[in-house]
Amino acid sequence: MRYIGVGRRFVALLIDGLITALAWMPFAETSSVDGVYSIRWDGMDFVIHLALTLAYFVVLEGAFGATIGKVVLGIRVRRPDGSRIGFGPALIRNLARVVDAFPYVIPYLVGGIAVIRSDTDQRFGDRWAKTVVILVGTDANVGIEPPAMAATPDPYGLPSPPPGGPPTEPGAGTLPPPPPAT
Repeated sequence: MRYIGVGRRFVALLIDGLITALAWMPFAETSSVDGVYSIRWDGMDFVIHLALTLAYFVVLEGAFGATIGKVVLGIRVRRPDGSRIGFGPALIRNLARVVDAFPYVIPYLVGGIAVIRSDTDQRFGDRWAKTVVILVGTDANVGIEPPAMAATPDPYGLPSPPPGGPPTEPGAGTLPPPPPAT
């Protein structure tokens, strides 16, 4: 697996930030006073936005292993064995953004330092959720079942049993009796 460092992750986060900002707009209060334009969210509008943003990350990463930003950059979130992460780890890694994004005046400074200092390029959210961010295609041989053994022809010409084992209903799968000898 090829782990992804700060650069691609940051660009993917910018793309996702633009997408989620569009989701924020309907809930924003806008005003213009003396030529100064401002946007603010408070109360339930702020809570709704946070829920939408969290849902965006958790649902997309849990179901598909990537947000739109990650898809554009060719990266995915996986378990260390290469399998999909599911919704539990997606929720943990995204709730941990509160820590990784600190200090908020320099967003994701803590998470960036954690990624740089990790052998597997994991921020704290990844460590706590037991996930990694990897380049698409570098997990190709991980978590894939080996192909089933090819059926060998029966030396007597009898048909092979159906996949999944022999039939279980009475009389199913039996050969008809041989013709009477003449």
